[in-house]
Amino acid sequence: MAPLLAILGALLLAVARADQLFNITALTGRGGISVLECWQLTTPFVTSDVPGVIGTSTLELGDMANATYTVIPPRFDGGLHNAPVKQYVWFVSGFIHLSLPNATDEAWVYGGRYGLIYADDTADISGWGHRTQYPGSDTTIAVTIPVKDGINPPHTRIHHGPCFSEEQIGI
Repeated sequence: MAPLLAILGALLLAVARADQLFNITALTGRGGISVLECWQLTTPFVTSDVPGVIGTSTLELGDMANATYTVIPPRFDGGLHNAPVKQYVWFVSGFIHLSLPNATDEAWVYGGRYGLIYADDTADISGWGHRTQYPGSDTTIAVTIPVKDGINPPHTRIHHGPCFSEEQIGI
């Protein structure tokens, strides 16, 4: 009986998480300047039916273009720049500081599980862009994944400023 309850519990957990939504810090533009926002992607997690991960939670992030793997040295300053294209950026490792030239908002991103952000403060929507610094003593690994045709994922804005850690915990 206990193994059956464990299986049912696991299935219920998968179902409960299947409709969970994903929150992501976004660098975007408003009024011609870059801003940080917390977005909630409106596509929910679903229960996977893919062999090898059947029963787990999965999220479709949308159509992607060519991804790039970048190795960034310790204490590197990426300077002030715009996002080259609308893209997901997954910091696989490292410590990242994002700041804005026209505001006091900032985001500190730790590479790994919660290292995914979305950048769409391209030159057509932001005149100044943002600054990216890598203040840590370790190498940072970043994977940039442009969205196909420059189409942002469906989302709602939760609030101005980066997502708080408690808005991402549990994912």
